[in-house]
Amino acid sequence: MELITTHLNADFDGLASMVAARKLYPGATLALPAGAQETVRSFLAVHDLGLARLKDVDCSQITKLILVDTHEPSRLGPFKDLCGRPGVSIHVYDHHPAASSDAPPLRPDLSVVEAVGATTTILIERLHAQGLPLSPFEATVLAIGLYEETGSLAYASTTPRDLDAASFVLRAGADLNLVSDTLRRHLDPDQIAILNDLLQNGETHYVEGRKVFLSTSTFDRYRGDLAEVVHKLAEMEGLDAVLAAVAMEEKVEIIGRSRRPEIDVGRILEEFGGGGHAEAAAASVKGRTLVEIRERLTQVLVERFRPTLLAQDVMTRPVKAAGEEATVLDVEGLMTKYGVNVLPVLDARERFRGLMTREIVQKALFHGLAKSPVREFVQTEQYRAAPETPFHEVEQQMIERNQRFVPVVTGPAAFAKVVGVITRTDLLRAMHDDVLAAARARTKGQEEPGPSPYARRRNVRSLMQERLKGGLYRLLEEAGRLADRLGLSVYVVGGFVRDLLMGIENLDVDLVIEGDGIAFARALAKQTGGQVKAHDRFGTAFVILSDGRKVDVATARTEYYEYPTALPTVEQSSIKKDLYRRDFTINTLAIRLNQRAFGELVDFYGGQRDLHERAIRVLHGLSFVEDPTRVFRAIRFEHRFGFRLGKETLALIKGAVKMDLFHRLSGHRLLEELRLLLSEMKPLPALRRLADLDLLRFIHPRLTWSARLASLMQAVEDTLDWYKIAALDWPEGPAAKPWVVYLMALLEPLPARAVEDTLTRLAVPASVAQAVRAGCFTANGTLRRLAARPAPGPAQAYHLLVGLSDETLLLVLAKAKTESVKRLVVSFLAVDRRIKPALTGADLKALGLKPGPRYRQILKRLLDARLNGDVRTAEEERALARRLISA
Repeated sequence: MELITTHLNADFDGLASMVAARKLYPGATLALPAGAQETVRSFLAVHDLGLARLKDVDCSQITKLILVDTHEPSRLGPFKDLCGRPGVSIHVYDHHPAASSDAPPLRPDLSVVEAVGATTTILIERLHAQGLPLSPFEATVLAIGLYEETGSLAYASTTPRDLDAASFVLRAGADLNLVSDTLRRHLDPDQIAILNDLLQNGETHYVEGRKVFLSTSTFDRYRGDLAEVVHKLAEMEGLDAVLAAVAMEEKVEIIGRSRRPEIDVGRILEEFGGGGHAEAAAASVKGRTLVEIRERLTQVLVERFRPTLLAQDVMTRPVKAAGEEATVLDVEGLMTKYGVNVLPVLDARERFRGLMTREIVQKALFHGLAKSPVREFVQTEQYRAAPETPFHEVEQQMIERNQRFVPVVTGPAAFAKVVGVITRTDLLRAMHDDVLAAARARTKGQEEPGPSPYARRRNVRSLMQERLKGGLYRLLEEAGRLADRLGLSVYVVGGFVRDLLMGIENLDVDLVIEGDGIAFARALAKQTGGQVKAHDRFGTAFVILSDGRKVDVATARTEYYEYPTALPTVEQSSIKKDLYRRDFTINTLAIRLNQRAFGELVDFYGGQRDLHERAIRVLHGLSFVEDPTRVFRAIRFEHRFGFRLGKETLALIKGAVKMDLFHRLSGHRLLEELRLLLSEMKPLPALRRLADLDLLRFIHPRLTWSARLASLMQAVEDTLDWYKIAALDWPEGPAAKPWVVYLMALLEPLPARAVEDTLTRLAVPASVAQAVRAGCFTANGTLRRLAARPAPGPAQAYHLLVGLSDETLLLVLAKAKTESVKRLVVSFLAVDRRIKPALTGADLKALGLKPGPRYRQILKRLLDARLNGDVRTAEEERALARRLISA
């Protein structure tokens, strides 16, 4: 007799896996060991799945035991003894990790334990591989198990295999209406009562930077499904994990739910003889009081995870400060320069003396005290913290005192040194990283915009392993280990992270160091056998590794602008401030590389949200005023990724255009952005966008968009598409710079004087400027000669085209209207320009020709004959040469 069973208090994943296993083991008996969750019982009361009653199962006749959704004998109830009985073959299908308990391990004859979202997925894959059909009802049961265990494919534990399994059961006819009706559960009055009791009796623990809610209840009227109540509690309160212990009649039920794999509730509840996995687990405990269990749960959290956050874990550093002898007007300037609303005040020996707020500064200015030293006005009674102050104490003090800025100091009060600050943003991010709505404020300074719902700490280690190739992942690991040895924090930032999340290959690695970036770069170069070039003024360096790869390294910094369109002045700062100085939210993402938190995604400003919403947004309202080149970047990214400009960002662009800020930009900065835009695969939509926003006039006032220009640009794009493919077979490969061809076409409608003015305005390098002139000024004349009647032959076309750059030739090809002209240019590019006579000057001398001007004339005649097909071999050339010499 073969028996298929699952764990005690069976859930839908266990039940569905049993149904699937029966397809693999025809004739096997299905039986639950004892009990099932209330929702499972309700489903079985309506739908007959052919389960045997426990009392009808004769265990003495069992020769094969098939376990699904568990491989722990302790969770099999009356079937536990079968695991060690001689003559009983055991097969296991499970997705839970192996328990670390002291119980003797199960030794099955077949073990399929794999890390997927649901055990049902494992069984579905085997049904699919063996070609076993499912009825629509069987497919529906399997879908219920799969969807419940993966949270309708939304839990972090869901894998691509689960999605494939869902696709299989849907094709088999699974009824999603029945799936939805079965899994959509509303809380009844008793569930609401126990939920309220858990809320009233719980406390939040901050471990690993996460919110873990630990609660107990003695609500003894409830006999239903506690898991649903705990799941609802986690959702309502925006918690990372919940551990709830509820006293029943003779036992205590413990339910764990986690939305963060690092808070593994399965491992926690192993301590109580329970089981499950990282996201969901349960345990049933007898002989221990609720108080004992709560204390032990608290102890396990402290033992297994990093203790409660301290002030040093949350604070921002380095700190901007003012000297106590500075005037009120000086401090007002510093606040505007750094974009902050509060500054610590230090004495000449850099000892902390108090705080100066913008409100005090404004009042002092109003009263005519601009030249008074700020030491006369500092606030000295504000709460201050030490680095080791527990976070919950800082939180309590900031709330009770309504204090938005807390200095973190070391040493006695009279000699205190400021080592960091905690702002309201730091407080909110630490408390509610995952539930805050997107902060739309565009303020500057040490109180930057708050994080969005996507700012939760997400680990992308597995994504990095999957998508990074060529030793890049190992390089980042090595950088993290090096930073740990040097006592620094290291992050990979910007476009690399953005493209990683979007599935786009990007090998440009930018590292940011909280500390001395140049020292880190030198250490990395030494460790990898590379070379380093440092720029001490900016705190940046780049490392050329031994394999030729380049890594940019920068010290975390902040920046301010002396005036609109000026180049920024940079100063050392924190990763948060460093990311805040970047152009768009999608470029503010960072990944921490230190080994303790390797792969942790840092998102202060909603970059994940905007990637998800496919939106380009700036960080603050003065972004385009400070650096108008960001407008061109915004348009470039908009069309590269198929994103859209956020409404606020679009309005800010229009405001910058009205302010005429682009005329203040230096030519080379404007040219660089134009070069990047024209270097995109398909720049035409971006150029149209520039025209729509009235930005072309900043390249030249007479440059306007027209149907003719749009047609020419499209022709250039089509020509370049051909060129990139055709040139792959050429000995020299593609030599033309596409952006130069686009620039030629963009300026071609302008008169000669305007072209020259534009080349001067943009500070175009001499070599490129010469190529642009050649294209703009010679293309039309060349086209007229190629289109003349009678049509020129190959040799005549050759002499018209030879000497022109590839960029000019491509512009001529794009502007050509007739197929005959296009064929001449294509033939020249692909073949004719490489044709040479077989004979040389030495051959002519051997034929008796005296040195002189006739050498060149005859060699030209031989080349023309080759081009026109009049001669094809060296002997035919030799015969022609003899005739020309004798003539």
